[in-house]
Amino acid sequence: MRTLLQVTKLFPLLLLVACAGFPGKREQAAAPTPTAEQPPEPVELPFAEPEARMSELDSDAVFSALAGEIASQRGELDIAYRYQLETAILTGDAVAAQRATRIAILMKQPEQALKAARLWIELAPNDLAARQLAAALLLQAEQQQPSLEQLQAVVDISEAKGDDGFLNAMAAISKEQNHALALDTMRKLRSTQPDDPRADYALALMLFMWKDYAQAESEIRALIDQHPDWNKGYVLLSRLHAVRGDSAAALEVLREAVERQPDDELLVGAYAKLLVDAGDYQQAYDQFLDLQRLKPEDTEVTYLLGVLALQLDRTSESRRHFQQLQKTGQRANDVAYYMGRIEEQERRWSEAARWYKQVDRGEFHDDARIRVARALAQDGRLDEAQEWLQGLRIQIPEQSAQLYIVEADILSEHASAQRVMAVYDKGLLQHPDDENLLYARALYAATIDRLDILEHDLRRVLERNPDNADALNALGYTLADQTTRYQEALDLVSRALELKPDSPAILDSMGWVQFRMGNYEQALSYLERALDSLPDSEIAAHLGEVLWVMGDRERARQVWREMLERDPDSTHVRETMQRLDP
Repeated sequence: MRTLLQVTKLFPLLLLVACAGFPGKREQAAAPTPTAEQPPEPVELPFAEPEARMSELDSDAVFSALAGEIASQRGELDIAYRYQLETAILTGDAVAAQRATRIAILMKQPEQALKAARLWIELAPNDLAARQLAAALLLQAEQQQPSLEQLQAVVDISEAKGDDGFLNAMAAISKEQNHALALDTMRKLRSTQPDDPRADYALALMLFMWKDYAQAESEIRALIDQHPDWNKGYVLLSRLHAVRGDSAAALEVLREAVERQPDDELLVGAYAKLLVDAGDYQQAYDQFLDLQRLKPEDTEVTYLLGVLALQLDRTSESRRHFQQLQKTGQRANDVAYYMGRIEEQERRWSEAARWYKQVDRGEFHDDARIRVARALAQDGRLDEAQEWLQGLRIQIPEQSAQLYIVEADILSEHASAQRVMAVYDKGLLQHPDDENLLYARALYAATIDRLDILEHDLRRVLERNPDNADALNALGYTLADQTTRYQEALDLVSRALELKPDSPAILDSMGWVQFRMGNYEQALSYLERALDSLPDSEIAAHLGEVLWVMGDRERARQVWREMLERDPDSTHVRETMQRLDP
């Protein structure tokens, strides 16, 4: 490999190649185009005078630039730094100074980085990144006053550009390991503008980012007390409550703020989104309606209103919102998907399929393609549904196995068991070792009392993957439920529980195994844990049955009643009640 000194042998050729495109002096490359709001004069630091720079391109500048690039590509960072810095001095190129700064930071050489950053600022005094890096490096060196001067420059330059200078300043030093020094520096910067709420907010936000929630809350409350109409303070206080796990307090902060300032777009939007997170879709919908009144042209608000209306089964309102969005030409794929969902909810299957076919990209693309097949099947066009899925298997062969599972699942609702099993058989002929296909066929076999197929397929899965907890659980539960092979069932479910100790499904299986073995107290313990973790109708049916056999019939009825209130159509609970308490 050539050394850098050997590059001189290539110098005449490199010079000819490089001269035509060499940037020359780029003193103002990073500075903004002058506007009516020209930034103030940059803050002058006691930097050393740079070495005299040549006014014209010469061989030294070309060699320095080329050598720096070659060293960078080779990973010779110390040499790359030296030549990038020399290039910046010779040519006045701020980009070379920037590169030198970042190379020194990569080498973990803060003194060299600061030297390059000073030159970068000299060449591009209005470059925010240069000022921010210099502020961080100076603070790291515990030079607080020079750092503070750079932060003030960050504020001034940002303000001239219409940005929040205090947030940009905070971002520069928020990763400083010495939190006490960084905090004191931000407090000093804030003191230059004691009546500006943005300074208080930036300081509070830095504490929040550090997870110093007690101090952050103190600063936020002081901000709100001093500036009660400043909306960001309430949003940050709400976020603080949310990360602490107090969702009720988070909602209450924004509810009260919106009551005081009902026309504040930021507050109404933040409150609406938090209500969605809390699952209160009705109130969220009402808040988004208020936000639409404030921002009638905001397509995102219209979209969220359409989604929430559909969630609330208000399909006519959802349709109106999505038709309104459709007129704007925005989010065409999302509109098509949700229009399909609306038609599907109203059982207009042909129209649903038509809309779903229009979704040609985006996050709902894959789901829409599957929904086309389901809509066609619901419309009685089962052969078309199968043809559609066959077409998808040709288009996306990597998803072939999964599409066989989808096809069999659709057929299980509309066709004979023979036809369903034919699809599984065909899929496994093409993908004989696909665990998902084997697992899906095993579960379907259980529904048609083909225990032989179930056990065969699940054992094939376990041969390939002995730690497949779902297969262990399914086989163990079935053996306990439909045979007397209880010890074998216990061994399988125990292994599954070791792999997934908190799984409600496996806890339920263990409870059922223990029940079948006559260990009622142990069964009760597992089933109660399962139901606490997941309010599921099958778990409730099992728990009620154990309680019934143990003689606690009133509590059994209570468990079943509570589950039927949540899931009135639960076949598991109703069949168990009919069998035990007709």
